[in-house]
Amino acid sequence: MSISSIEDLSNELFYDIFEYLDACKIYYAFSNLNYRFQQLINSSSLLLKLKLDDSKSEKIFMNNYQQILHLNKGQIFSIHLWTSKNTNQIISTFTIDSSFNCLESFVFYAIKSNVLISLLPTLTCLPRLFSLTIEIWSNIKDLGNIYRLIFNLPKLKYIKFKAMESSDFNITISLPIATNEQISSIEHLIIEHPCAFDELSAITSYTPHLHHLKFLSLTNRKVNIRRIKPMILPNLTHLSIHIYRKMSFNVFEIFISKLNSKIKILSLTTIFEDIAYLDANRWENFILTKLPQLEKFHFKYSVYLAEDYQTPIYVGQRDQFVSSFWLQRGWILGIEIEIENIIYSIRPYQKRWYEYDTEHKMINTSDQLSKSIRLSLDEVCPEQWTKTIFINDYINHALALTQIYHLEIYAKIFTDKLMEILRLLPGVTTLKIYSLSVLQQGDLSDDEIEFLCIRLPKNQIKKICFDNMKDMNEVYMLTLICSRINHLQIKCINYMHAQLLTGLILTEIKNVSNSLLRLLCFSIPEAHDEMIEKLEKMIDDKNLRFDFTIKHVMDKIYLQWK
Repeated sequence: MSISSIEDLSNELFYDIFEYLDACKIYYAFSNLNYRFQQLINSSSLLLKLKLDDSKSEKIFMNNYQQILHLNKGQIFSIHLWTSKNTNQIISTFTIDSSFNCLESFVFYAIKSNVLISLLPTLTCLPRLFSLTIEIWSNIKDLGNIYRLIFNLPKLKYIKFKAMESSDFNITISLPIATNEQISSIEHLIIEHPCAFDELSAITSYTPHLHHLKFLSLTNRKVNIRRIKPMILPNLTHLSIHIYRKMSFNVFEIFISKLNSKIKILSLTTIFEDIAYLDANRWENFILTKLPQLEKFHFKYSVYLAEDYQTPIYVGQRDQFVSSFWLQRGWILGIEIEIENIIYSIRPYQKRWYEYDTEHKMINTSDQLSKSIRLSLDEVCPEQWTKTIFINDYINHALALTQIYHLEIYAKIFTDKLMEILRLLPGVTTLKIYSLSVLQQGDLSDDEIEFLCIRLPKNQIKKICFDNMKDMNEVYMLTLICSRINHLQIKCINYMHAQLLTGLILTEIKNVSNSLLRLLCFSIPEAHDEMIEKLEKMIDDKNLRFDFTIKHVMDKIYLQWK
């Protein structure tokens, strides 16, 4: 059946469309069209999302908003309230009561503490309020009263509480330990404001049913964690901690032992430089004894490098993050270098650009995982920001911990800088590069090329990926620097770009007797089988190769020969 008018669309399709629209916009666009749309909007099958902010015309917004509250209160599924010039007027025009019987989610953005404290008690009558998000805009020093009001909400399952003005680390949470009558139904708790251990202990005494907990260690207040009573959280399986103040590995271990939980997923981010966090053997012993149910582990540890600052460095036995403990779990160490920081991370193994063959089969044997350590460079010339810290200082810090096998560079780099880096990393076997600044092919004489080849670092690089290749001279220079290359992957703008590169590269190989290159991979947006047919015809017509196979897998086209 052909559709010639909006009237031909089904009610179900309109319901799907309305799911993406704010209730006021639905009213403004559809309520006055005809009787059918009035019935659609007033149907109990339609749940409305109401956004209260300054993004709409004030007159239009207030008229539609009041109409929704008058006729469709029982259809409102979620309310998002932004602090605005209309906030007081909005709040004064409606009374929250049990007739909001479908309201499951309330979100307060940039709300002032006095407004929030006046509204929270009115939410206790809502029969289906399961989710509450608060981003408070205030210099309030004590959040205890707000937490007490939150824990009074009888049906709440999810709470996210963020203090947007939390630069003052002296914020406190005056909250007594909960009694049996004060237990909350909350299962998912996200705390994004300063919180000390004793305060966290008090908060979680109200939430013994927690499954997910995320919090910030962001306070200057000193607390003896050994004096804190154990937290009874038997259902806690997901734990996320961001450490922005002093929490040594010793303190972290004590904290975990206080939880008495069966953690399955742990995420830890820390900028506190206790080098013990990089002790793989200590982590292994800790996880086996204190977190035996752990299934997923995400870890980030930041190291700060600056002039006149003594950066701690790892001095233990190297390459301990590739023991059988780590490989069996597929938890892989990675290193990223950015301005003034080295970020060490551990995370579950994920596919990489070089680990897929043309059949799209993932290669991840234990031997290959043991050589999966990757270094990513967002910055290659830190000396432009500091006078005494160079890229080799960053790389040597990482090499004290582990051998590196894969290199990814996300900044434009000059040839001499790349050669300097590769001399430090002789074990690298794959290179992913954004863009390489090089001399033009033909600018060097044969004698100069021979001399350059003698100077070049002896490396093991066999696979190279270009993210932003400008011209063939980048490939030409890399084939000099990386003479063992057999796999070249290039991100292309479109099919014509891939066709041009195919012709240039295969022509160059045809004229070189000792080329080891055996596979070309082009990453093309919206790649399809017709592109393969065109490439195959072009290669045949120009007699570039006869012994090749070509395949299309996802957004990539593979061209392989013997």
